[in-house]
Amino acid sequence: MDNRGQSLTMARQPRRELLGPARVAALLLAAAGLLAAAAPEPPSSEPASPPTTPPAEPASPPADEAPSPPQADPARDERVVGVDELDDTGPREATIYLKDGQRFTGLLVEETDGYLVVRIEGIPTRFPVKDVDRVRYLRPVLERYEEMRAAMGDDPDQIVRLAEWLRARERYELALEELSRALAIDPNHAEARQLRTVIAKLLELRQRSRPRPEERRPQVLPVDEPAGEAETSVQRTFPLLTPEQINLMKVYEVDLKRPPRLVIKRATVEKLVEGNIGHPLIPVTKEGRDAIYRKPPREILDLMFRLQARHLYGEVEVVDQPESMRLFRDNVHRAWLVNSCATNACHGGTEAGRLILYNRRSGSDPAVYTNFLILERFRLADGTPLIDYQHPERSVLLQYALPREDVVYRHPVVPRGVSGQDAWRPVFRSTGERRYQQAVEWIRSMYQPRPDYPIPYTPPAPSLPPEDEEPVRR
Repeated sequence: MDNRGQSLTMARQPRRELLGPARVAALLLAAAGLLAAAAPEPPSSEPASPPTTPPAEPASPPADEAPSPPQADPARDERVVGVDELDDTGPREATIYLKDGQRFTGLLVEETDGYLVVRIEGIPTRFPVKDVDRVRYLRPVLERYEEMRAAMGDDPDQIVRLAEWLRARERYELALEELSRALAIDPNHAEARQLRTVIAKLLELRQRSRPRPEERRPQVLPVDEPAGEAETSVQRTFPLLTPEQINLMKVYEVDLKRPPRLVIKRATVEKLVEGNIGHPLIPVTKEGRDAIYRKPPREILDLMFRLQARHLYGEVEVVDQPESMRLFRDNVHRAWLVNSCATNACHGGTEAGRLILYNRRSGSDPAVYTNFLILERFRLADGTPLIDYQHPERSVLLQYALPREDVVYRHPVVPRGVSGQDAWRPVFRSTGERRYQQAVEWIRSMYQPRPDYPIPYTPPAPSLPPEDEEPVRR
């Protein structure tokens, strides 16, 4: 990681007292909140009683918390948002500011029209939306973790402090990795051994709280607004990609010249190295192989691509959006696809035909990546794909959005009502429109040659045409 000349130092602290029985019991009891969080609770108009000593954010980091980098940019560290802008793609660490002046920091795990749920030290705490003044997101945990890890060196005391910091944010797997690193340096480090036992128990409790694979149901996001019963039934049963499938797609779309933030665990690098011993890209000397572990994630992913270690792609965590998918989300999906093409009266409802798109929560990863995969795999009756990566301007997806008299592929007539009047309207006025040009730019930005995602997915309607479907007129 490029720290741009900044050095991050963690004040050397004397070794703290070992975790006593009371502290261990408290941590395990808090972990039980993970099990409780999985069970539905009846709505309540009042918040659950906050912990006796809520972790309200202090003016400066407490002694047992790993400090943030000096000279941090506030605009990068936090983002003040309204309640209606909350991210729905996963728990984020956030500070909830109440209208009475109180504030609480924890993982924002649930948001509805009536309340927010923040998990504070493993305990879900509910806050009515009417009592919330604002929400402040903290910088992503992985981003801060990478900075601190890169700067702290090999001091086992500081590594243990980092593991405790990760534990408080429920990053148990990373915490165990750090504790293993500390014990490799100092096998007799008593606090590392004790904390490892506690975190292993916490991880076990969390695993037990999750449904087994055969019990998992297809992911379906909630409907945002009411509509006709026949129309919303399409969206309520819409199959969405899982977080693991979405992450795998992100890996395939990474542009190594301007990569998003990546996290690759040491165990994954070990599999990569040990599974390719003898390959020309893997050094023959121990020193050369050890140097691979010190490479930044971008270079390790590059090596993984060169070795075609596809079985390891799913173990790479892509923290941000690849640039091409960000362009699709912002300039296509949010800008016009969902609100023009995927409405309930068009490709989001019961009369959508074979092309059915998800039209809820247009900025969420499940919606963005599921709709993209549907577009990517869809074929017209003559086998033509919707997206032409070699000639973006000729893409059926864009041609269908232009006035019929100016295109090669004309959007079919969409009869509505008793009169059968054509309900179709173009999205773009001409190829000179800014949104059209942005869509062309997005298609050009996608990785080439196009990968064949190893992702099994069954869309709401067939992507491939039946044999008796008539080709579209040109």
